[in-house]
Amino acid sequence: MDLFSIILLGLVQGITEWIPISSKTQVTLVYLQFLGGSPSLVIPILLYSHLGTLFAASIYFRKEIKAIIEAVLSNPFNYRTYTLGKTGFLINALLFTGLVGLPILYIEKTILPSLNGTSIFVLMGVGLIITGILLFSQKRLKFRRSESVDWKDGVFTGLLQGLSTLPGVSRAGTTSTALIWRSFDSESAFQLSFLLSIPSVVMAEILFYLFSPIGNLPFIDGISLTISSFIFGYLSLDFILYFVKRINIAYLTILLGLLIIVVAYLQYG
Repeated sequence: MDLFSIILLGLVQGITEWIPISSKTQVTLVYLQFLGGSPSLVIPILLYSHLGTLFAASIYFRKEIKAIIEAVLSNPFNYRTYTLGKTGFLINALLFTGLVGLPILYIEKTILPSLNGTSIFVLMGVGLIITGILLFSQKRLKFRRSESVDWKDGVFTGLLQGLSTLPGVSRAGTTSTALIWRSFDSESAFQLSFLLSIPSVVMAEILFYLFSPIGNLPFIDGISLTISSFIFGYLSLDFILYFVKRINIAYLTILLGLLIIVVAYLQYG
């Protein structure tokens, strides 16, 4: 790939990984339709580009990751360690993502290859708009911070994240929606969504590698794409978290709902 293609794909992945637009769909469309790429290279391009944003999130949330690892290692044989706080949230979110997502993947590949998430996306969007309107009518709401997250939040978030295995449905959109519905403030909802992206993307990368045909993308192109998506992913992640700190969650919820509906319409008409 040339330098322009690497920068463009890194930019698309770096931005769309964090917002309710399916990054894998957008990267694939740009690569095939705009850049005229080979379909046989779509999977390795997705693998390398997602690896970059995975590194970006891991570095951004390095303190949280360190705290979770230390909590597990300090008492690895106590089951409560795996149910409390962010550790319990992540473990249960991954578990219930698998319980929902794996059957959907099976149905997609064996029964309904054209299955898509249009109606789910529209329902999520409408639900968020209604939520935002209700928030406007309540003057003194006590929103939750990320420190209060627990396994129950992980269960609900995982159930919605599992829907992101449907074509075009965004992981960031489903998880941020779930966390807003669980009464987290906007900053905490997005932080937890981005933190959850780390183990979620690791599992997705493994599934991609094991069960999808891998084309022969030159290693130097792959590494360059990873670096590109890392840079744009880190910068856009920081900007998004800076932005959501400064906007009323009611406005943000309505904006997110409208964006999800628009994306569903543009992708599926």
